[in-house]
Amino acid sequence: MTLCLVPHVSAQLGGSPNPDINLDCPDATVEIEVGPGDSRVGSVICTLENPSMHNEDVNITVEDIGLNVAYPGSVSVSSNSEQTFTISWSTEFNADVESFTSSIEATVTSVNGLPWATGNTKSDSVKVEIIPFGRPWIDMEGQELSLNYGEQSTLNFSMRNTGNAEDTLSLVMENQSGLEEFGFTFEYSDTSAKLGVNESKEIILTITASEGIADGSFVVILQVDSQLADESGNPWVVEDNFRLQSIAEEESFLATSVDNVPAWAITTAMVLAGLAVVAVIVVAVKLGMSRSGGTTTEFDFEDDLGDDFDLEDEEFDDFGLDDL
Repeated sequence: MTLCLVPHVSAQLGGSPNPDINLDCPDATVEIEVGPGDSRVGSVICTLENPSMHNEDVNITVEDIGLNVAYPGSVSVSSNSEQTFTISWSTEFNADVESFTSSIEATVTSVNGLPWATGNTKSDSVKVEIIPFGRPWIDMEGQELSLNYGEQSTLNFSMRNTGNAEDTLSLVMENQSGLEEFGFTFEYSDTSAKLGVNESKEIILTITASEGIADGSFVVILQVDSQLADESGNPWVVEDNFRLQSIAEEESFLATSVDNVPAWAITTAMVLAGLAVVAVIVVAVKLGMSRSGGTTTEFDFEDDLGDDFDLEDEEFDDFGLDDL
């Protein structure tokens, strides 16, 4: 016959004469954040209460839920007192969103230093949750667009959900209004998309340079943000850029020059052009007359032109060029 003896303890200590243990873990969910820079660890502090008059050693077991877990295997609790212990769960970066319930058990294994075979086990449970996080990304290798006036071109890139849950990503261009005032217009195939984990959305950006656009060169910044990150209170924005150049229409030399020529110079040029035409006519007439007479006539351009077209004649003064 085997007897289970309870170690003698003075009644003055108070508490139950029978070894016992109580276990209490908080009802709050243990949250594990797994985004960039997060610890990826969630912890809970549970309490052991020894209502007996004996010093006890209590064995702790935690149910395996597929996460890494750390906790003390055994806790000593003095008579009629409490003792806390910590359980910590951890996982890898970017782990999928998931909820677990883990059972915790506390079993008395020794009383006053002597093995206690009858057990006395209490249990509780803890809910563990991997928290969703939003992380947008933009895939755009260094690109450069050069547009002539009136020309149109497209830019292809994609935005991607690198978080651990479905998310809505939104696209904006920094200083778009200023670029539009300069003479560009922009048309997007999409400016937002709801994407699953690791899904991406291709974006086509059509850019047009106006007919009257000036020469210019710009670094255009595109930004993508996450609705999930905004809602969690941890906004996260990523950006990339491309170079955009505009080439204006070249003005003709004539159009540029006439605008800068004074009126008197234009008048002078017109008069001289008219005189040149008259001189050509005079020469042609004299040559015709000499040939019709059947004789060879020597023609002194200097003397004949001087007689027929005297630039010092008073009639020339009628043009009023002396006053210019």
